[in-house]
Amino acid sequence: MSTLIQGGTVVPGTGDTVIANGVVVLRHGRVADVLTRWDPVQEFAGETIDAAGCVVMPGLINCHAHGVSPGPLFPSAAARLAEQAWMGNLDRHLLAGTTTVLNLCGFAGMDEVREADRRHAVHVRGATSHLPAALQAAQFADGRGLTARTRALTVERMIDDGAVAIGELGGGQTLGGGGQDLVYIPAAIEKLTGVRVEIGQARRLKEAVLGRFIDASAFDAEALDTAAYEAGLSGRLTMDELRTVIEDSVLPSFVPAITGIREGVLAASRLGVPAIVHSASATARILRDLMAETRGNGVQVIAAHVNHPSHSPAEALELAVLGRGNGWPAEASVFDLLHRRHTVTTRDHWDLLLGEPGLVSVLATDYGRDGEHDELIAAVQDVAAQGHRPLAGAVAMATSAVADLIPGIAPQSGRLQAGRAADVVVAGAEDFRDVRYVFVDGICVVREGKLTAEAHR
Repeated sequence: MSTLIQGGTVVPGTGDTVIANGVVVLRHGRVADVLTRWDPVQEFAGETIDAAGCVVMPGLINCHAHGVSPGPLFPSAAARLAEQAWMGNLDRHLLAGTTTVLNLCGFAGMDEVREADRRHAVHVRGATSHLPAALQAAQFADGRGLTARTRALTVERMIDDGAVAIGELGGGQTLGGGGQDLVYIPAAIEKLTGVRVEIGQARRLKEAVLGRFIDASAFDAEALDTAAYEAGLSGRLTMDELRTVIEDSVLPSFVPAITGIREGVLAASRLGVPAIVHSASATARILRDLMAETRGNGVQVIAAHVNHPSHSPAEALELAVLGRGNGWPAEASVFDLLHRRHTVTTRDHWDLLLGEPGLVSVLATDYGRDGEHDELIAAVQDVAAQGHRPLAGAVAMATSAVADLIPGIAPQSGRLQAGRAADVVVAGAEDFRDVRYVFVDGICVVREGKLTAEAHR
């Protein structure tokens, strides 16, 4: 099958080139050529796509995705998603121009990752967090998705079986972060009172009890009383009961999750694969310690979502700058801060860190509420539109930079260059979310904004 895509703004993903009215030729599942023009009298034996008014870029590579395989969900090993849900998450990625995802639900086995990869056009890659302390943290926080088989897996076996990274090390579910605010604290309160608190209310209750850094000595009785009133809990629980509910939900998994981060970084150093760590206010201390301990030993540690809103913007900047000085690349997650704004309602951290030249290496999504994160392609456009990077550089942050940072995630993708995999996106130039066409290995899997039959296998 051959395809000629012409007339659009071609952004090859190399970080330094944009070709106005460029041409991309696909043949036999590969990029055959990238040209500055196509002779109109030259015939083409295949489909021709008019990309006028569009950008043409490599398929995006998302290095921080959850809920994209049939395995346990999140670092808490929550109950496995139904097939319709994880396949639906992959559909949303594909319809938004993402052709490769790294599953950071690290308790999934590689057989489960391969099942998702086999059944969907999106390339699904696996990471592992099969570490003793991380497993203990998951069991304290949730663990419903674990089986005897997944409990028996190790990072060594997972890497041997094809996992390309260790991670996600830590998470909001096990470290008192957004996962607790969104799921576990509301569930615990509802079980006792029948009242389901919102994510912001849960966060205020948690911070009144444990502060932003998850420390029982930070308890603020007055703040808890105010937060309880705002959440409609006054008179339903005593303040001591409410404090106990919060502590019992958050604290059991916290220490083993911190230990699991250390175990994972040391394993990455030993095994020669990247580690992806949860960067948030609760992990700032352990990350600083590990930066000092691993300095100069060659371990590749990627700080996930350095723009996490549990930091103040100044704290986020300080930690990311320290990470850069210690050789830790930074990933900024779009969460849902651009459009949906269910879980993250500020873009202050995003703009501050991306505005610092060379501080953020790659872009990703994380999960959002029920998988409803903003699109990675929207993040690419925002970075360019805000002037944080030129268009060529913004595209590279979700394509070639990711492929280079994590060997094995997409070794043949990430750049529109002759001989590479024909993973290509054609999107409206005015709004990149208007994805018209997506090709995976040269096969059209999105046409005129809709999935084709080839999207599911």
